[in-house]
Amino acid sequence: MNPRKLALDAIGKILNKGGYSNIVINEYLNKYEFNEEDRKLFTKLVLGTVEKKLTLKYYLEPFLKKKQKSWVLNLLMMSIYQLIELNIPDYAVVNEAVEIARLKDHYVASFVNAVLRNFLRNDLRSFDNLNEIETLSIKYSYPLWLVTYFLKDYDYEVVEKIFQEFDKVKNDAIRVNTLKTTKDEVIKILEENNIRFEESIIVENGLVVKESLVNHKLFKEGKIIIQDLASQLVSEIIDPKEGSIILDLCSAPGVKASHLASLMNNTGEIYACDIYKHKLKLMEENFNRLGVKNVNIQLIDARKVKDFVKEESFDYVVADLPCSGLGVLGHKVDLKYHITYKAISEIIKLQKEILESSYMLVKKGGFFIISTCTLNKLENEKQVEAFLENHPEFEIVYQKTIMPYEFHTDGFYICKLRRL
Repeated sequence: MNPRKLALDAIGKILNKGGYSNIVINEYLNKYEFNEEDRKLFTKLVLGTVEKKLTLKYYLEPFLKKKQKSWVLNLLMMSIYQLIELNIPDYAVVNEAVEIARLKDHYVASFVNAVLRNFLRNDLRSFDNLNEIETLSIKYSYPLWLVTYFLKDYDYEVVEKIFQEFDKVKNDAIRVNTLKTTKDEVIKILEENNIRFEESIIVENGLVVKESLVNHKLFKEGKIIIQDLASQLVSEIIDPKEGSIILDLCSAPGVKASHLASLMNNTGEIYACDIYKHKLKLMEENFNRLGVKNVNIQLIDARKVKDFVKEESFDYVVADLPCSGLGVLGHKVDLKYHITYKAISEIIKLQKEILESSYMLVKKGGFFIISTCTLNKLENEKQVEAFLENHPEFEIVYQKTIMPYEFHTDGFYICKLRRL
């Protein structure tokens, strides 16, 4: 199969039909047989073209005299992405694009050929005629409204550093599962397999690896789990005592619950709740693989949890809240085109409902932990400020927003409250 032709089809599903990149890519990888080289090229073309859509369209504009069909525009964007970003000979890119165009509509082939050759004869279009906000939008390919939304919370230089970090290729972070092994044992195995890694400076059992380990025996045997370092920090900040009773809201796929279980050495009880029934099976499979034995999985809407549990029942209540995901835009490359201001407003309302339904379940002297993978202060600091105004019986013992560029992690917010 031609990986470029399939990539073009996948890009159309994402950009023109509202598909999500991870779902669409997995659909194609499972449906068609790729060799390893074509598999990598297909994935890179889809993710790269989608991620850089606004930049690529900007570069193309001078060469397009009228509006084109969506597939033609996508083909041209995919082609100039290869010309700019990938180490592929120019003639190969142009020839492949012309051939794909000829198969879909032979009248378009000559047009595609002319545009790409004209593009190669000219320098890349300058950003000099754009204002500062437009420059951020086009240079890093973020919708103008979203750039402005970031700028309400952070200085221009900080926002650019965030976007620059999202642009970088991010290596996988793993957490050593201490229920089954030790960090020293995992490091020894990595060294024996010539797998490059770095130790984390922000969490105890986190490592950053230079290649995917999802097919490695360490992963299959449950000795490691793929988890961003900032996400790992949440459970370390919670720091649960052995024998504790914990409620983990919005828990699926259970990564943080499994971390809490390891920190507690499988003692106490963790109630891991989620609203989606199909995710409970995934949680169960993950817990079995990781050797987690102290977690009780529950199908519960976090907005209604107080209807099922007595007040002051838990030493720790963990609310990993639904959020806009503005801290994970680096690897959810299409999220920036799907998210809307209205959706964020609805998310903020949902967060408040969850907090108001769960705070009373914390024992006096216990802890209420709030976390998100977003950088939006209305979902983070301001949400907590509003909560504390209504509930002065809680106090902040830890609060931090982790910027992506600080430790090359996802953007994350963590707040630990104590009930007085």
